[in-house]
Amino acid sequence: MSPQSLSQATDAIPVSPPVLVLEDERPVETSQSTNAQRNERCNRRTRREEWLLDVFAMNSFSWAIAIPIELLLAGMSWREHIKVRLLAVLFNTVIARPFSVYRNWVVARFGRGGGLHNYAVDTFVFLSFQLPLYTLNMMLGGASMPEIVTACLTFVLIAGALGRPYGMYLDCLRRLWLGRRETPESVSAS
Repeated sequence: MSPQSLSQATDAIPVSPPVLVLEDERPVETSQSTNAQRNERCNRRTRREEWLLDVFAMNSFSWAIAIPIELLLAGMSWREHIKVRLLAVLFNTVIARPFSVYRNWVVARFGRGGGLHNYAVDTFVFLSFQLPLYTLNMMLGGASMPEIVTACLTFVLIAGALGRPYGMYLDCLRRLWLGRRETPESVSAS
């Protein structure tokens, strides 16, 4: 090809005018960064849903158990019962998620098994988490040592009967609300 024919060939190629490109302050979103952001939003939503579930589970279970104990056995008035329960709502809201995370951790370590195994694990979790808090509450409330011992022994008997039912209730709510069953893989992610 001659130099003149090359010049004629390049004249036929359309050339766009130069374009000034300004860099945007926002980073370019790639599919990888978009997926990471979507996963982070999903994780935040899931953690919030789990927190709400734990708070609802602990408060609703506690209230349902407290009604016969406080109103029928202890003979409290409705007014006293409501005061105590409202304070319990605050306390339960604070401890609900830590209790659930602790339960998930213990269940991941000991696994699921038959009815007796699950009963023993849930009772252990309930007692080992709640008994120290209950004892501290009694001490801060100014109870004497004999009162603390009596109350704690009673608590141990009640906790032995309530640990597994609460675990079953929490698992049921997880299946209904979150649409999944806790597995050791999801437990360790908490």
